[in-house]
Amino acid sequence: MIFFLALTAATRCANYRNIFVTSEAGAVQQIYYVDPDCYSRMTRVREVLEGWGVIHYHAWENWPKGVWPHTTAPMDYLIAGIALVLKPFMANYIDMAGAVVSPLLGVLTTAFLALWARELNQQYRRLMLLLASLSPILVHGTVLGRPSHHSLQIFLLAVGIGAELIMARAPRVSWGIVSGTAWGLALWVSLYEPLVMFVVIYVTKLIFYRPKLFVKERLWGLGVMAGILGVAYLLEGRYLVKSFSIEAHDPTLRNYFGNWSGTIGEMTGLNLTGMTVAGMNVFSELLFRWVGFGLLAAPLLLIARLRDTKRSTLLLALLIATFAFTMTEVRWGYFFALVYVMSLPWQLSLFKRKWLVWTLFLLSLWPVARQWDDWLFSAQYQDLCAGQLNDQRRLRQAADFIHEKAPGGILAPWWWSPALAYWSGEPAVAGSSHESLSGIVDTALFFTATDPAVAEAICSQRQVETVVIGDPGTVLDQSLQILGEPERRNTMAEILWEKPHSAPPFLHIVFDNIVVKVFEVNHGTMVR
Repeated sequence: MIFFLALTAATRCANYRNIFVTSEAGAVQQIYYVDPDCYSRMTRVREVLEGWGVIHYHAWENWPKGVWPHTTAPMDYLIAGIALVLKPFMANYIDMAGAVVSPLLGVLTTAFLALWARELNQQYRRLMLLLASLSPILVHGTVLGRPSHHSLQIFLLAVGIGAELIMARAPRVSWGIVSGTAWGLALWVSLYEPLVMFVVIYVTKLIFYRPKLFVKERLWGLGVMAGILGVAYLLEGRYLVKSFSIEAHDPTLRNYFGNWSGTIGEMTGLNLTGMTVAGMNVFSELLFRWVGFGLLAAPLLLIARLRDTKRSTLLLALLIATFAFTMTEVRWGYFFALVYVMSLPWQLSLFKRKWLVWTLFLLSLWPVARQWDDWLFSAQYQDLCAGQLNDQRRLRQAADFIHEKAPGGILAPWWWSPALAYWSGEPAVAGSSHESLSGIVDTALFFTATDPAVAEAICSQRQVETVVIGDPGTVLDQSLQILGEPERRNTMAEILWEKPHSAPPFLHIVFDNIVVKVFEVNHGTMVR
């Protein structure tokens, strides 16, 4: 177990050079996160630490309207708790807590899988733990510098699924309570992926395990789950209902959500017929790079196990469901890989010759090894990561300037807006969530505007004090895709980047570096 816990920690922290910027003495000076959502999460954590309440409203995105988000409290308070533990030892304890929370959850997931497999006396549990430690998609879900709720979901669903498999064999009160706690917390974190998997499990149990589904050993667990969900509703339920009500009447969501979601990798789907990206067949490469070539035989092996144990029915149903959802949204890949990993002991136990199983399994991990080779040794990938880190450092310089010299609402590309809001402490028009889509659309309209009066009107309506612009090619490509409009010339994005001193009179440049330019808005100068 110690070996696999160390391997899990090492794989999750392999990107530390892209997260931590250190001084010559080796002290961590700055911490950067993997994606925009992380900065929104950490803004919530900072507000929790300032007031110790449940955050229901985000004033820092979709400025000045704000949003009522679907984001829930458990991950906020987990990060806040870690931050308080770290506070006596470092100045940037909040940022550090956000950086390390997901690797810690990854290690806890591996520890649970080890104890769970031992409880079931599973053969080949070491192979299961090996893939759990190395699977690139599970690593991404629990990687250093990614304080996302997905890492908490992965841990809670591993516990919930594991407990259900034990309860299917021999119902026990202790494991019933574990199951109820895990599912209650998972459903509190999100009513999307955990709810789908919960329904799949209980429908399957209703068909194949009906006598064990209503045994008394489950009552304590069901009571615990009901209690957790009751607390969740009291703290957040009515606010979540309010957010759904607002969205139901939002025409911007109806008109632009599909375009915007197409710009986000984890919300796009996979194509069984073979979707080619940069010369690579996504289906044949990506899934195998997550779990190896053994995926080809997994359904057949689980079907073959049905004659020995009905418990493989649960795993087969979950594997089919999560695979189907992964075809529609890549973010389901975390849970597809988790189910596949947990099913390995059932699949491999069909074979009695251990040396053959070990040999074939290790050979099947060739695509996984290729992915790690790209991550660790590819010069192209290392250059990409170095460029992204440099961009974040330059963006932080702009945020520090805004904090000191130009406070007020910020209009920036949506993927920069959460980080700018977190570092500067000022609200942004856009955000990284679909609830901020009206702000995202307004920023796209601003950057693609060819009439300065249109751009000035957006700044006035959104109470913008600062405009931040980057490479106009990327900004325009994203903005036009969101709006669903054709390419155009002489846009605000091009003018502000290429001719900053010839900007319309309501804008004047106050800061620039090789990545970012910052303009201050003069609301007293009207464009005519």
